[in-house]
Amino acid sequence: MRHWALLLVLLLSLPLQAASEPTGAAPSSGSVPVPGGPAPSPAPSAPAPTPAAVPAPSPPPAIQPPRRSGSLLDQPPLQASPVQWRGVAQPPADDLPPLREWLVFAADQAEAEQQRLALQPFGLRILRRQQLPSLGLVLSVFRLPAEADVLQLERELRARFPDWQQELNLRYRPLAQPDAAELQLRNWGQRAMGRGQPTPAECGRGLQLAMLDGPVNSALAEFAGADLHYQSLPPAQYVARSVEALRHGTAVAALLVGRGQVAGLLPGVRLQALGVFGEDREAGLHTRSDWVILALERVAALQPPPRAVNLSFGGARSQLLAGLFERLGERLHFVAAAGNDGQAGVRYPAAYPEVLAVGAVDARLRRLRQSNFGRHLALVAPGEDIWTLDGTGQGFYASGTSFAAPFVSAALALAASPEALLAQARDLGESGRDEHYGAGLARLPGCR
Repeated sequence: MRHWALLLVLLLSLPLQAASEPTGAAPSSGSVPVPGGPAPSPAPSAPAPTPAAVPAPSPPPAIQPPRRSGSLLDQPPLQASPVQWRGVAQPPADDLPPLREWLVFAADQAEAEQQRLALQPFGLRILRRQQLPSLGLVLSVFRLPAEADVLQLERELRARFPDWQQELNLRYRPLAQPDAAELQLRNWGQRAMGRGQPTPAECGRGLQLAMLDGPVNSALAEFAGADLHYQSLPPAQYVARSVEALRHGTAVAALLVGRGQVAGLLPGVRLQALGVFGEDREAGLHTRSDWVILALERVAALQPPPRAVNLSFGGARSQLLAGLFERLGERLHFVAAAGNDGQAGVRYPAAYPEVLAVGAVDARLRRLRQSNFGRHLALVAPGEDIWTLDGTGQGFYASGTSFAAPFVSAALALAASPEALLAQARDLGESGRDEHYGAGLARLPGCR
């Protein structure tokens, strides 16, 4: 028994290890293993975790749906701003001046009449009274004296009649148009990258961008006046028509050239949107190597050459695509989403050497937990709760590296070169380039 007690004491005296980020197994080329894809080779091991006496409990990682080769790299949409929005202060109280009217509930007409008599000494006069039979209440509306201080009178009435249900008659704004506080929330990504003022409609005019993505509903009012050209490439039997299919491509296009609900990053640019995603019963929404190859051929023929080509999808390595990116990378600049597995190593096409791999950060400029990382990561950009539109024109908050990539594509279109964009990035995390943030947070150069 003494031996067992001694062993227990020794075990309890061992130091606890602090939890570390999940690293997964990353191939040497920077990819992430994909079911059905080639077996990856191991990546260099991550730095050893720092010992801690009592590690702080970390929240469990969000459960991600399985990703197919050629999958869109977004996250489930957030349909409304959360009650506590990622630590950002909530909008202030409505700035409309209060009505000079006082509302009082009563149980019946007799009580309502007693209330009227009790309020006479305070100068309140009845405006209207309404029976609410479905609620079992009587509502009385009183006018406040013109000379009275509204807030002071409110305090007096609440102190004198503490058991009454009473308050000022409040006003509310319609929410069809966001107020200034809501716009601050919607445009946090643009502001984080240095664009504090609304983007001029001509920003990007004379430049050309390309994107390979899902279908884009170019008929939306959001794109009225935008130089947007959409073409679907999959064969007719694979044309994607579902709501899910229309959401991703339209959302990325709106981020780039939106002109209404979304503060487009380059609303004046010519955007060549090539739809490379189709649908079938077996695989659902997906793209294929031959459809991507066809799209790259179209991109290579564009004149003038696009300043950046946005790729917000990912999967396994293709030898054929690797050769094409190597050839096209000599004259075209590609930007791709790193992936949303929360692991070391980025997905292809982001992992090809000729492509800028983009990770995502939140509003506190911390790496998004599900954003892939590793030595091939080039830059990070806002990628959580990004306001954009779905294929029906409804606004939603999107998350994922899919929505970080357009920020870098827009920045690259305005930068002198990819090297200049990397050099001007805002350093995050460890000093200098690191595996979680690459060169840092990309900056949006001034419009031209």
